[in-house]
Amino acid sequence: MKLPKITLNDGGQTLLLIIVTLLFWYLGTNASENISKLGITTGFDFLSERAGYDISFSLIDYNQNDTYLKAYFVGVANTLLVSFLSIILATVIGFIIGVGRVSNNWVINRLCRAYVELIRNVPLVVQLVWWYALFLSLPAIRNSIQLGDNIYLSNRGLAIPHLSLGGWGGYVFIALLVSCCAAFVYRRAVIKKVQWVGFNPVLWPRLVAIIVSLPLIVFLFTLLTGNVDYSTPKLAGFNFQGGMIVIPELVALWIALSVYSASYIAEIVRGCIQSIAKGQHEAGKALGFNDSVIMWKLIVPQAIYPMVPQITSVYLNIIKNSSLGVVIGFMELVSSTGGTTLNNTGQAIECILIVMGTYCVFSLVISLLMNWYNSHVAVGK
Repeated sequence: MKLPKITLNDGGQTLLLIIVTLLFWYLGTNASENISKLGITTGFDFLSERAGYDISFSLIDYNQNDTYLKAYFVGVANTLLVSFLSIILATVIGFIIGVGRVSNNWVINRLCRAYVELIRNVPLVVQLVWWYALFLSLPAIRNSIQLGDNIYLSNRGLAIPHLSLGGWGGYVFIALLVSCCAAFVYRRAVIKKVQWVGFNPVLWPRLVAIIVSLPLIVFLFTLLTGNVDYSTPKLAGFNFQGGMIVIPELVALWIALSVYSASYIAEIVRGCIQSIAKGQHEAGKALGFNDSVIMWKLIVPQAIYPMVPQITSVYLNIIKNSSLGVVIGFMELVSSTGGTTLNNTGQAIECILIVMGTYCVFSLVISLLMNWYNSHVAVGK
């Protein structure tokens, strides 16, 4: 039996809009009255006040005399850093495990399956605490594990050489963004020309030159002005001097997010590869290609298109799950603005709104980029 189609006419839609508006008005008025009764001041003026708390790891210069607004930017930068690193590593691991899940090699297939079944069914917060405890159990600084020239691993973190651009790092990053946009515009212009003329130029050397040129010029200018400082970690007493120490909280959160999210990406990759018709593999065999070439040159390119929307959801979860850094004391967005700043100022509504709005912006940007890539792959498909 065919179900009747339920629709709202213009009058019904207007009524629904009025009801929703009245509901939000009632909730807002009620919250405002309760805040007034408690004597809590509202607004975002507190962002210009002195923060008064330290942050153990920061990509930008920060101390406790800076404002709550700068502490917010530090949290945003730390969230973006761990999310970006986790997305890259999770994608690499996920693709390798996913391809291994459809391998004809029994050992590789079973090992990849065991990885997926084990990691995916253990809560992320449990894995995070386990990785953090593992790093804390490493040797002390005086007995650090040397991984190479001027690289040391201890329970204080990973000590690595540090290159400081004397405040010019932001300009190099902006130059890199401008170069990437210029390379994208150039590529689109060449592709349009190819459609009319009919030749097929090799673009990647030109694109690499465009992307590298402007940041390299800014870096060389920084070098000439004497703002570049390079230091390596040296053991002095009970700590390292020079270089940079990547704290164990960051590494533990990075690895936990990557390993956990890779198990979901692996299943997405496996499912999309198996959705490709078997005739594609047989056609590759008939043309004399080996299994590796068939997989990476024929099957995987066709499977990418259905992968993108599902992997986008995993990327969004990585960004949101980075908030679990609060469990091990990593000062990301939730720990700084949604935690310490909220407790110090009492501006709960404002702090939570800032955190919610920031995560919303992150998610919308990632969705926009992935949807653009998905449409690009669809055109190629």
